[in-house]
Amino acid sequence: IYVTNHPNIIAASSYELSPSKLAAMTPNKLQSLLQPHFPPSTSSQSYELPNIQRRCELLKELGDGLMRNHDGSALSMISKANRSADALVRIILDSFPGFRDYVDTSDIPNTTSGWETAKSSPTVIHFYKRAQIAVADIWAALGRCQPEFTPFADSESSYKQLHNCCHFTDMNAVTTFPDYRVPQILRNVGVMKYASSLAKAVDDQVELEKSGLDEISIRAATVVAVEDLVQKVKEKLGSMAVMDDSAINRSKLDKLSEDVSAVTIDWYLWQQGEKLDRQNLLEPHHRVRTTYY
Repeated sequence: IYVTNHPNIIAASSYELSPSKLAAMTPNKLQSLLQPHFPPSTSSQSYELPNIQRRCELLKELGDGLMRNHDGSALSMISKANRSADALVRIILDSFPGFRDYVDTSDIPNTTSGWETAKSSPTVIHFYKRAQIAVADIWAALGRCQPEFTPFADSESSYKQLHNCCHFTDMNAVTTFPDYRVPQILRNVGVMKYASSLAKAVDDQVELEKSGLDEISIRAATVVAVEDLVQKVKEKLGSMAVMDDSAINRSKLDKLSEDVSAVTIDWYLWQQGEKLDRQNLLEPHHRVRTTYY
């Protein structure tokens, strides 16, 4: 969603992914918008986007939520977080039900708890993969870099204002994004080990039950494992800084350590996982039908 006033960007009310157009999205419209980016069609068959009805429902929900709760403006929504990544995750969850990725362990596999109850229930496990990665992507694209490195030279003041809004001060509050690729590579390098029955199911590419104990266990273990990795990397960088005689190197190591978080570790693991997967060097990942990742 565009959030700047750069002259090269079409007016917010007319571009194809504006909140008003998202709210009016139909499966046929979505298919036509994405068709140029699909694999080439054959004379007898064209590529059909899987689960297009549910994808369309989620896009409509996004448009409706922005218009109803945030004056039709993504920037307005982001501004309400006051530079807090954690607050923006909560705003997204309150605004868009499709992002509410949680499991009530008292009711496995059915997550029937109402949202207001779920937010504070001690029996609920909160993952929020898509909400957290949305915030991380906003931060990476608009808030992480220094404002002097603006992609729009003729709109420097607007970009700095946007950067300030998206320069979240608590990115360490965001966890890793528990999906399928990160646990796959963590298992590959021996950080995670599955029980024999689960390992066989994953290796045989058996579809796991959505919100079942196996899926919950994999995702929860992924979050814990990445948090442990963050601490170990920071400890390693800290010990290297203590042993280095160069003040410049110590400063660089300290700065590098500050940038280590579950988000940046996730990015690294994901990129390595994608690379190894393309080289066919990874065992299968777990499979589950879900819209949460």
